[in-house]
Order: sequence, then structure tokens, then C-alpha cells
Amino acid sequence: MLVRLVLLALCCSFCVAADTRSAYLTTGDGTKLAVDFTLPEGIDKAPALLVLTRYWRAAEDLQGKPLPALNSLDRLFLENGYAVVKVDVRGSGASFGTRPVEYGPQEVRDGYDVISWVIAQPWSNGKVGAFGTSYTGTTAEFLAATKHPALKAVIPGWSDFDVYRSPARPYGMLASRFIETWSNYVGALDRNDDAVLNRRVKRVETDADAKLRDAAVAQHKDNPNVFEWVKKTEFRDQRVKPGGPNWAESASLHWKKNIEASGVPMLVLASWLDAGTAAGALIRYQHYTNRQKVIILASSHGGGFHASPYTVSDKPGEPVPSVETQMQWRLDFFDYHLKGKATGVDQWPGIQYFNLGEEKFHKTETWPVKGMTYQPWYLHPEGKLTDTRPGGSKGDGDSYKVDFTATTGKNNRWMTQMGAPVFNLDRRETMAERMLTYTSEPLPADLQLTGDPLVTLEVISDHSDGAFFVYLEDVSPEGQSRYVTEGGLRALHRKLAPDKTLPKSKQMHSFNRADAMPLKPGEPARLVFNMWPTSVLIRKGHRIRIAVAGADADMFDRIPTQGNPTIQILRNKAQLSFVDLPVVSR
Repeated sequence: MLVRLVLLALCCSFCVAADTRSAYLTTGDGTKLAVDFTLPEGIDKAPALLVLTRYWRAAEDLQGKPLPALNSLDRLFLENGYAVVKVDVRGSGASFGTRPVEYGPQEVRDGYDVISWVIAQPWSNGKVGAFGTSYTGTTAEFLAATKHPALKAVIPGWSDFDVYRSPARPYGMLASRFIETWSNYVGALDRNDDAVLNRRVKRVETDADAKLRDAAVAQHKDNPNVFEWVKKTEFRDQRVKPGGPNWAESASLHWKKNIEASGVPMLVLASWLDAGTAAGALIRYQHYTNRQKVIILASSHGGGFHASPYTVSDKPGEPVPSVETQMQWRLDFFDYHLKGKATGVDQWPGIQYFNLGEEKFHKTETWPVKGMTYQPWYLHPEGKLTDTRPGGSKGDGDSYKVDFTATTGKNNRWMTQMGAPVFNLDRRETMAERMLTYTSEPLPADLQLTGDPLVTLEVISDHSDGAFFVYLEDVSPEGQSRYVTEGGLRALHRKLAPDKTLPKSKQMHSFNRADAMPLKPGEPARLVFNMWPTSVLIRKGHRIRIAVAGADADMFDRIPTQGNPTIQILRNKAQLSFVDLPVVSR
């Protein structure tokens, strides 16, 4: 979610001094925001690249000495004639104000005032871009919602398209391990807690006695505890107090009309294995009219580590492509849109995406990709998975007592949002004993899957609520089982309530309070939900496995909180349970 890029390759490659200045700018409502700006050498008028962050624009040590704040990406921009401007967003760092919610409407509107301040500076040439990863990637996109005419291009990297759905409450469940970790971190930042962080937020240069910084931090005490806020907001449209914010207002879709009206072009970076970042990138590509170039890696959050389970095992993988290449993408994009250089960006395909298993990039102008058709694979007796419909009588199915120790581990698609690598997803065969699995016969030919697998389960539970996780895995001839992607749904949210503004989207559940639909114990119910999109080549002789679980112990809170539920997966002629796989002809 909302975590800065913490990569040694980026943050420690260049630690030499730079001429960075700082100041307070004042927003339209009188709130002072702390800003640092570093100018390129030898250029009187420069385009500016913005980073709006809630992770401190810069820090100082306990003796008040500024710590290095420019990473190698910043340096690359400076060396190529850009000013780099970093701002503590409202209610964070050394900025004044409070933040009732992450990405709140006022925080978005502040972006207009920030751009206006930048272009009023004597060193500005009047052109602005914005970039970032995770939280700052999202604020880069939201700058487009201000419709400021000086904004020429943005780079949302691994951004939070819809914070509720990913990563705060994926599947309508509470991802406590991630969100509590993140909440504790930003809470320490907001308090300027040097006992925890061993550093302090950097004061602006006119604030020698730190009185302004301390006054700003004092206002942050009214910021909510994010973890407690997420726990209380079970539904996407729920408000903790009347008139307060909800998660829907922190989503890109809330600002869709403004973002489109801006016409600002985007370079969008994401990963198949990083929370829901790829899904957000593809929804935006399908539904927003802004010119977009999308690059989907098989990486950890921020692109620092390769994460494909076909390459990566029990330790982080070297980035593919390299961090240097990823930085060059950004420079080329800004050079094209802010300087008019012929960098070839206009010739890039709409989407470049990494194909797992084949371990190489593909390209497409459309999503879904050309030639993709959905092919149903049905759950059968004896744990079999086939592309033929099952027989059997109504009520036939498999009983599963939920094993609450089932897990995707501690280095999965969710915890990478805290900067961790993704690994240990290439040996899932032992975890199969804790789940209900269905496995195909060896494939007679290679099978290419690219898109969003769609799950349909006919279930009976002896509880009124429950967690349903479904995993797509590739099983080698030797029995090695690799995680490919996953999907899930809290049964309470099973009502199909698609967003009518997105006719081609697979966001089929609103997660709103009015659409809550508890299970009736002992009665059949249908669950339909999508898996996170992926692209994978499953080789001839390998088998497809669909694994069903009722828990992910290292990530999500237990549902139900008490009891030992038993579920039945129905799979017969009248009650079909299956997964629609996005098959691409080769």
C-alpha cells in the first residue's frame, strides 16, 4: 500500500551532498506544507518533477544534521536537467494539518497549490511531472485530478488504485499483518518518534529552532490510528463518524472524471505478484482515456527484486529488468513529454508484460489480449480437475474442515508492500495437505494463460460467514507445485454488485454495507469472484492445480473468529464449481 521504495540499489548508490533548499508553501486554506527542492546545475529554467509523500520528504539525525535524501533516481533526473521537488503531504512530516484518511480529498486538492507554487519559482520553466512508488505513485496519479495545466506527465509506480480492495481489506477481509505493520510505521513518522525511528523529520531551513516543525507534529496527534480505522471500516462505504471519509473516496475511481479531463499521459508500473497493483493498472488502461504506457513485471513492490516462482526460490531474485533499466524508462518518459525529446516512448506498446514460466516479456495494445478466450476447468470427484463438465447428483461434493494453518507465508504478495521480497512460492506441495485441491492430468501441449481467472464455487457452510481463498498452481512432472496467482472472497460480500461505470471490469462486488449477504448455514450458496490477473506459460507435461482454503494464517484475520467451520464444495451436474482460465491461442 502506501510504502515508499526502500531499495539499497536506489537509496545508497549516491549519497554525495547536493544543494537542496527547503521552505514552507501555503495552501489555499492556509495550511503550511514543507517542501524540499533540488535544482540541476547550470540550468536557469528547469522542468520540475514532484514527489508528494507521507513518509517524510527528508530526515535529520538526532543532532539535527540533515541525512541524505536523494536517491539514484533523483540523481538521474537532476543530471538530466530536472528539478526534484519533494513535499510532506498535509498532516505528515514537517507539514501542518491533520489527515483523516489516506489520500483524502483535501490532500488531493492540495496538489493544485503545490504545482502553482512550483511554477511560480524563478527557476521553473512552467512544466511539471510527478512520479513515485506506492503511496507516492498514487499521489502522482491524483495530481492529474487537480487538472492543473502545468502538469504534463505522471508515473504511478506500484500504486494503490483502490486502497480498500488492495491492500487494506483484500477480498473484504482484514489483512492485519500488513496493515498493522504499516500503521505502526506511519504512526511513528507522524509522531516524529525518534526513539522508534532513530531520526527526526527534517525541518525547513528557516526553522532553525524547530519550533515550526514541532508545532506541525503537534497537529498530527489528531491523525487516526490507521489500523484501528481499518478494523472499524468493515465496508468500503462505511464512515467512522458522520461526515467523515470512507475508503471509496480514497480510490482512483473517485477521481476518474477529473483524471480523464486532465488528459495527462501516464507511465504505469506494476507487478503480477504485488498485491493488486497489476489489476489496478489494467482497469485504468481499459477504462481511462488518458494516454498510457503500462509495464507489468514479475517483481516485488517497487521493482527491486524479481519474484517469479519459476526463477525465485528461497531468497530474493535479482531485478528483471535491472533497476537501471527501470530508471531509464522513467527518464525517457519524462524527456518525451516534458522536453519533447525523441526517446521512442511514442513507439512503446500500450502494455508490456512479463510472462511467467516462459520468463520473458510480451506486448499488446489491447486488454484482454488478442486471442484470449475463457475455458472452464471443472472440479471433479477424487480431486480431479478437467475441462469437461462433471456428472453426479445434486448435492454431490467434497467436505473440507477449514485448516487455519494454511498460508502463503510471510514473503507473499501482501507483505512485499512493506518493501520485502517475494519468495518461497515455488514449493507449495506440502501446503496442499492443508487445502482442498483439484489437479488436472498432465497437459498434452503448452498452455498459455493471460488475463483474470474467474472462480465460481457452489458451497455449503455450517457457519454464516467464512473466508474463501482459491489458488492457481503449476505442478511439474516431478510434483513441484508453484503458486501462480490467487483470488478470494469473504462470503459476507458475495452479492454480485458490479460497478456500472466500468462495464468491462471484473470488480463484481461492492463491499458496501447494503450489499452484505450472510450465508445461511446448511444451505447452498454461489460465490463468484476473480483471481488477480496473471500471465503464465504452463508447459506440456505439467498439471494445473486449483487449491481451495479457508485461511491465510500469516496475513488475514480468522473468519469466523470462533468455531471450526466445515464447508462443502459442490461439484455435480446441477451445481458446478469451476475456474474460467484465460487461455490464449499460441
